[in-house]
Amino acid sequence: MKFRFCGDGDCPDWVLAEIISTLSNLSVDNVEQLAQLVAKRICGEPFEEAEIRSLTSTASNDGKTAVACVHYMLTNAARYSCTESIFNEEIQQLGLPKDHAKAICRVLQANATAIRQQLIDKAFRINELQSIRNVTSPGETPPNCATLELKISQELVDGLPKDTTHIVNIECAQLSALLDEMKLARDIMLKYESKESG
Repeated sequence: MKFRFCGDGDCPDWVLAEIISTLSNLSVDNVEQLAQLVAKRICGEPFEEAEIRSLTSTASNDGKTAVACVHYMLTNAARYSCTESIFNEEIQQLGLPKDHAKAICRVLQANATAIRQQLIDKAFRINELQSIRNVTSPGETPPNCATLELKISQELVDGLPKDTTHIVNIECAQLSALLDEMKLARDIMLKYESKESG
């Protein structure tokens, strides 16, 4: 089946599984409170992990997959401007009980505009490279390579954005080619930017 809130595509299997195994088994009040906390998080407010754990105490994974599922549903419904009635019907088709679906729809209705604005503001900020540091170490770094520490802001991990750090080894020849390509990409972007402002 195709779903409007999934951009007229299929619903991911993990979302379907989470709806059936976790969200459907929480109380309506807990689902609504969970959705409100996730909506706040999407809109940039601090994440209240203790409260999330309390609301999803019957679920496995400290409720992480339940949070990821609600996050997916709210952001996608807002992104694709899915009406409340269609969203309500679709998540019921996926197995969410009627009252649970209504609870999530209330949260969507109250937060859709703010979520949509946040998606626009953050459109190019997911997996954003924050910094690169050369941490090459003689004896540890392979020969003819450089070791780089990459800090990524809002990398999607299990469906949720987190700040991460990655250590990578790159051959020096590849590093030089990568630098040339990045300079070329920057020059092209600057050219387009000057056309727009001109």
